[in-house]
Amino acid sequence: MSELNKKIENLIKKAKETGDLELLELATDLLSVKLNGSEQDLVKKAKRSPNNQADEKYPEFSMNSESKMKQPVEVVKRSNLYEDKGEHKDSINQTPTIELTERRRPSFKKVDQTCQKCSRVVKVNPSFARDFFTCDSCLRR
Repeated sequence: MSELNKKIENLIKKAKETGDLELLELATDLLSVKLNGSEQDLVKKAKRSPNNQADEKYPEFSMNSESKMKQPVEVVKRSNLYEDKGEHKDSINQTPTIELTERRRPSFKKVDQTCQKCSRVVKVNPSFARDFFTCDSCLRR
């Protein structure tokens, strides 16, 4: 019987190393059926003990349990320790000096639009010109 328990415990260790949850669940179910109370405590310790480095880094997540790593954050006024050492100011990353060009595009001229509701003529930016125009005062009504 103890040989079977050792095989099952080895199976649990192997499942924890590979991260196979189904295999781990199967092995723990076998142990719970075969063992009495004192041996089940050993199984619980084996199940919870961090044999793998991944278990130590990433503890088991549960929404109901309180986290052991929970610590209050100190609210203290801290100074900014960043120093700009100018590592990007070199000949490769330098912005070239270029002569400015003159503006060749003419400035826009407003277009006359007639309101469909009140028949008033309104000057509008050409990008807002449309077939069925309604002035701002009629839009508010």
